[in-house]
Amino acid sequence: MRSIATAKDLSSIAPRRARRRAPSSLARAVVGIGLRQRLQLLAERRELYRRVTDPAEIARHQLAAFNAVWRLATRRYRFYAEWQRRHGLKDELADLTELQHFPVLRKADLEENFRTIAEDARPCGFIGTGGSTGPSTWFPRGPEDHAFLHSNMYLGRSWADIAPGDNIVLIWGHDHLYGFGLKGRLNRAKRSVMDRLIGTARLSVYRLDDQSVAAYFDAIRARPGAVVVGYVSAIRKLLDFVERSGIDGRDAGVRAIVFCSETVFARDLRRVRALLGAVPLIEYGMGETGVIAYSTPEASALTFLWDAFHCHASDAGELLVSSLQPFRFPLIHFGTGDRVQPLEGGDPLPFGCARIAGRTRTLLQLTLRDGSKRDVHSELLEDCLDLVPEVRSYLIRQTGEEIEIAVRTAGNGGLEATRRRFLDVIERHCGPLDRSKLRFAPLLREPYTVAGKRQYVVRE
Repeated sequence: MRSIATAKDLSSIAPRRARRRAPSSLARAVVGIGLRQRLQLLAERRELYRRVTDPAEIARHQLAAFNAVWRLATRRYRFYAEWQRRHGLKDELADLTELQHFPVLRKADLEENFRTIAEDARPCGFIGTGGSTGPSTWFPRGPEDHAFLHSNMYLGRSWADIAPGDNIVLIWGHDHLYGFGLKGRLNRAKRSVMDRLIGTARLSVYRLDDQSVAAYFDAIRARPGAVVVGYVSAIRKLLDFVERSGIDGRDAGVRAIVFCSETVFARDLRRVRALLGAVPLIEYGMGETGVIAYSTPEASALTFLWDAFHCHASDAGELLVSSLQPFRFPLIHFGTGDRVQPLEGGDPLPFGCARIAGRTRTLLQLTLRDGSKRDVHSELLEDCLDLVPEVRSYLIRQTGEEIEIAVRTAGNGGLEATRRRFLDVIERHCGPLDRSKLRFAPLLREPYTVAGKRQYVVRE
């Protein structure tokens, strides 16, 4: 697996910096009034990062924050009180290296104890983790969480001079989280209005055929100075279009490209600079934490947000995170399932890594009933599976034109009934499919990648 480019690698391809387009007066007003508290929090955290740079001072800050969060967690949550009792954990740490003696908290632990966690977290809302690394699960969110998670995103983006209200184009998915029926339509309408008010355009990652990608590029070109945020595979399709068509991608005036959700390679970053003349950035996070790390315009290494999470790598290289803010449900020594490639040399804090390894998503090709082909992001199939209630686990495998979906289900409805429900859902997005090219099978074994992550999509 190729490594991420270093600052030296990137310096040889200097981007033509696109002119930043000032937010519209409407976007400025909406952001300035509606997000006043979030902007204030962001300003305070930017000042903290400017003022505190000494690793020893960061360590003291993190230790005090962790002890406060751990104390609140064991008092509020029966789950954490029992976790502490069962594993003989201290009430307070003298040094954060003692976290190595904590058991690793897994997603399965949260799922098994969701009932009491949800009861103790109330009143709160719940967010679906989105299924990026498997079937969606629900996670508690309090209103106090959203401002901090928003500031996490823009704290990292501020290193590239990107601010709330800027000209953002999203190539995004998770459409299933809006819901269906009247509620789903209302949620989509609200999101559309909010996007328009804050100057954001949203394009669907579910449609990545050539015609759709060409239309996406035209939409981006119509918004000079845009910051394009999207899944890695979607950005690659956009770059492929620019390269194949022979057009000058720099004429689109893209300021920056933010890669999300998947493993990024050095070639991806070089192509952004060469084809679009834009700054490539890498965003890292997950449903349970929100954004927790960002790269900078100068290099691809990730810097983790040290006032929000304490992060370190296990002996096996797995990234482990602990909340340092009083989120509605804090995570204590949570195993992300992602492997990190360590940085060579440098200070231990703030924590950083050369790259994240093992985050895999892919493009798949569906065959329509009329014989035509449609490239789609794998998330479309994963989201549709998420809406079939009996599906508990799956593996999607494409070989040539055929797609096999191996599933583990609850109940006794049978594979054919599950297949019909899945097809009914996916054809709402894609139109009639050639159903002979898509078959279901029982999931006999759950495969894992060499990086230790559960594998959900394979294209051969």
